[in-house]
Amino acid sequence: MTTRRSSLNRTAKKAATTQAPKVLWRCPKCGHRFVTRNMWHSCSNHTLAEHFRACDPALRPLFDQYLEFVRSLGPVTVIPQATRISFQGRVRFAGVVVRKQWLEGGLWLKRRVEDARFTRVAHYGGNDWGYRFRLRQPADLDATLKTYLCEAYEVGQQRADSGQRRGSAGG
Repeated sequence: MTTRRSSLNRTAKKAATTQAPKVLWRCPKCGHRFVTRNMWHSCSNHTLAEHFRACDPALRPLFDQYLEFVRSLGPVTVIPQATRISFQGRVRFAGVVVRKQWLEGGLWLKRRVEDARFTRVAHYGGNDWGYRFRLRQPADLDATLKTYLCEAYEVGQQRADSGQRRGSAGG
């Protein structure tokens, strides 16, 4: 009987880990989606155009190329906020702050990466790392950045193994 019971426990655990992800909570005021119900947020709505009013006009086409780059990974929600533009899968995994002469990109990885492109690295504890980088021209959208974005996208989908790729670029 012990063997049958442990077999049932393994089956139940496997079923629990393969269930569909929990539905995201949607704020009734602003419509933004969150993993946690009633999560604190600014509850505001902005447009992409607001972010490009006072910058080099070449940055909007660069942003559009970057957005296409990000969307090539899978479904993404673009969230223009007061000070940044976020990209969300199930959770926010990357974003952009529009500066006067460049786009300051950011992404969330589950591992430490050494790469000269990163202008700032923040460790949030455990395996959570935030990275900042600058986009000044289309050539900055290279294969290595796509590798990082692919990993960040997996983090944004809340996939359990998203930080376990030790053979990826820069790692």
